[in-house]
Amino acid sequence: MMDQAPGGAPPLTGTWRPASPYVWGGHVSPQFVLLLLLAHAVLFGWFVSDWNRFRMILYAFHEVPSEETVNDPPEDLALHYNFAEDPVEALAAYRPIAEAVVAGATTAGERARRLGDYIYSLRREPATDLGEDLRFGPAVLFQRLQEGVHGNCGQMSTVLATFWRSMGSHTRAVRWGTSDGRLGHYAVELWDHDRGQWFYYDMNLNGFARDESAAPLSVASLRANLLTGEHIHITANPEAHDYSLADLIATVRQYPVEFYVLNNNYLQWARDNRFGLFNRYYSALAALPHPIDRILDNLMGGRDRRLVVSGRVLVGGWMSIRAARVLTAYLLSVMAVCLFTLRRTSLARPADTLPPTAADTPPSR
Repeated sequence: MMDQAPGGAPPLTGTWRPASPYVWGGHVSPQFVLLLLLAHAVLFGWFVSDWNRFRMILYAFHEVPSEETVNDPPEDLALHYNFAEDPVEALAAYRPIAEAVVAGATTAGERARRLGDYIYSLRREPATDLGEDLRFGPAVLFQRLQEGVHGNCGQMSTVLATFWRSMGSHTRAVRWGTSDGRLGHYAVELWDHDRGQWFYYDMNLNGFARDESAAPLSVASLRANLLTGEHIHITANPEAHDYSLADLIATVRQYPVEFYVLNNNYLQWARDNRFGLFNRYYSALAALPHPIDRILDNLMGGRDRRLVVSGRVLVGGWMSIRAARVLTAYLLSVMAVCLFTLRRTSLARPADTLPPTAADTPPSR
């Protein structure tokens, strides 16, 4: 009969061995940890394999509750969302040109129209597209426009915004995109000091939309009118333009979501400023294939920050930007734990896999 310990409980006998390192509330096999790691790595790989998804996770996207918040004055946007622009004094070289072009104009819309016409007047035939990327900065873009090349929507909008900002007012870039983050058209909103509101200027249209009182419309109001089929009034140059109204309507239908750029420091795109502290390696970094150069510039240089109305954008077509970031952090955490566990186990083998010691070997008779 087994000896009983005081109190009637059987004695504890046998040899104690340390437990396997795979313990998460119980013993887990190495194969399970590896399978868990692979499953999370595949999902993470799906996230980062598409530039549009990865950009929304990587960049500083801010979701706001309504278009009313988006249309706040620049001072409020700067206070709550770190809205930023180039210092006016840093654009002093552009101011004499801009002021000469808009001299005598009495409204913000008229000043914008004159600047748009000036940019188109620089074109020469035969048409040659401006090959430089936006991230060459406004100085390079303007120089190429002065040589007669034809800029695209983003290049011309950057130069227009630079002129507008040089005169002391405010600007912000606007990107037309889709609900899953794909970007298409590039334009700009300008601040009208007299009316105290943003208005949209489209350089491809070379004009703006206005309401019944002739006040220029914001991009949100323009989109709403175009998508609902309401009649809108357009002020544009009938000769100097790349878009007709029909082209603009088609673009809005294809890209019905607006992304408002918060970091409008165009000078950060100049060669002397890109990649921040790593600017000395500009030639090598700028030559990297797209979007690797964008990712590195975003991490090392000026962070790309944007506003979007909540619910308009769904990462992968099914989750909000905030939810996508939480999921990405979860995936990275689980993968880190799995890798740590596998690494720890490879350095410390379980006791039951070690060769028997003399103490474990029974004496021979």
